[in-house]
Formats: sequence, C-alpha cells, structure tokens
Amino acid sequence: MKKDHIEIPEPSSKFLKVNCDECGEPQIVYSHASTTVACNSCGNTITEPTGSKAKINGKILGSAE
Repeated sequence: MKKDHIEIPEPSSKFLKVNCDECGEPQIVYSHASTTVACNSCGNTITEPTGSKAKINGKILGSAE
C-alpha cells in the first residue's frame, strides 16, 4: 500500500541568527527558548521566555540552517 499522500510534518521551531541591539554581535538562538539568553560580548538580554515562542530583543537575520 502506497502512502505518498501522507505529508511529513515540519517543526515550527528554528534556530535563528540574531544581531544584538547594543553591540551588533551576531548570535544563534533557539526560537522557543525557555531561558533568558544574554549576548556573549556585552551581556545584553537577547531573548526572554514567554511560554511558547521567545521574545527576541534584536534584529533577526534569518534561520541558521
């Protein structure tokens, strides 16, 4: 029996490349982060957990795939 009609589900979460607002340093973060993520160079908060998707405080450059 062929199962060509069954689609494989794709996840809605991604790893994102984000620029820090203060120093402009790019960093890779998870879109559904459950903890706060600080910038490696200046210590500014880049992501804050909300419950599902994380609030991202910076410019999203794209996915990191």
